[in-house]
Amino acid sequence: MNTANLTPQRSRQLAIGLLVLAIIAVIAAIALPAWWLYDRYDRAHTERAERLERFQRIAATRPDIARQLEAMRGKDMRRYFLRPGAAALSAAEAQEAIRKIVEEAGARLITTQALPTKDEGRYKQVSAQVQLAANIFSLRTLLHRIETNVPYLFIDNLMVKTQVPGNFKPGPGAEPEMFVTFDMHGYSLTGNP
Repeated sequence: MNTANLTPQRSRQLAIGLLVLAIIAVIAAIALPAWWLYDRYDRAHTERAERLERFQRIAATRPDIARQLEAMRGKDMRRYFLRPGAAALSAAEAQEAIRKIVEEAGARLITTQALPTKDEGRYKQVSAQVQLAANIFSLRTLLHRIETNVPYLFIDNLMVKTQVPGNFKPGPGAEPEMFVTFDMHGYSLTGNP
């Protein structure tokens, strides 16, 4: 566009349009970063206020938690763990406990084998692999007794295999035995609880 051929009125309109465009550009150059900063700081303020409120709610539970902690300290927590000391003694205690549970449940213990112990900070994990034969009723009783045993024992890698063909029909009141293998874990303390 050639500005020499413009009329003075048209030239004035063009200058006013360019002036308005320059003013809008300057306002945008100042306002957009200011708006962006305001939005960023507003979000950060809101996030920190929510975090402070969350921390205050957590801090308000301190007396209740301290009371519960004192109640727990008053209990004898050592009874939930295997006897501290040598790993072999803890493993023997765990194996004796599982032998007793298996017999009381009406199952037949085939073998128990101690597995390597693992140190986990203040605790020592004592493990044994157990193989037994049981029907479904004695297996259910066995698992319940392990779950409610003191000291606590845990089962891992449970494998149950049937020893009868798929078309086997047991007589009334008779259940076939299954071959059961699992890893049993217990924990003993290595330091003060």
